[in-house]
Amino acid sequence: MLYTEVQNKLTQILKTARAIEYKGVSLYLLSQSQLTDILKLELIVRTDNIQSNIEKKNHFYDYAKIINPDYPAFKYTLSMKHKKKEIFDPFKVRKALPAEYEIWKNKSRVELEKEIKDEKNAITDSQAIILRKKLEKDIELAKHTIDKVLENYESYDVVISTFEEYTYYPALYYVMEQNNKNKAADTHLRKDVPNLLWYEDNRPYSQLRSNDRMSRIIQTFSRFCDSIYIKER
Repeated sequence: MLYTEVQNKLTQILKTARAIEYKGVSLYLLSQSQLTDILKLELIVRTDNIQSNIEKKNHFYDYAKIINPDYPAFKYTLSMKHKKKEIFDPFKVRKALPAEYEIWKNKSRVELEKEIKDEKNAITDSQAIILRKKLEKDIELAKHTIDKVLENYESYDVVISTFEEYTYYPALYYVMEQNNKNKAADTHLRKDVPNLLWYEDNRPYSQLRSNDRMSRIIQTFSRFCDSIYIKER
């Protein structure tokens, strides 16, 4: 099976890359040769999808997030950043409505079961039955509303937004050199697959500011005894 074959090859490549764990996400710093091998895998997957008439914006989505395939980053920072989804275009909203409903429905059921099983809440079996029935009633009512809107869509203004959730997700800020100019970018990181950053910093230490110098050391050296940083040449 193609998925298993590609997944196994990707795992082998990432064994030789530097891995960084942060807030539940995995970030891998790739050399140019490692990136080249992964892009070959991406091409295999993309070709197979096209031949199978599978339309995807990102053919490698199920395997990894390739952050910067065109230019290497020489600096990066990890942080938690507010993430929101907003869709205003009526055509896109209409297309996304059924999927958004399914996401909410499944998420609501999972969260309720977690709440019921949490011993801190001390929810009895009879209370759990009441909570489940109430949720299923809410799900049925929401489905009725979504169907009514889709049947007569022109009569409604509909927006999809997660703004009020105000959820924070791991994010990556990075800097690349393009045409002798520095270009900064940022992106949210995924928790379900590896995040892949092509990283090369060949600037001499003498050209680095103190903070940048230590940033590179922290990112590429191993730390021992709190204050000792070591990297094999």
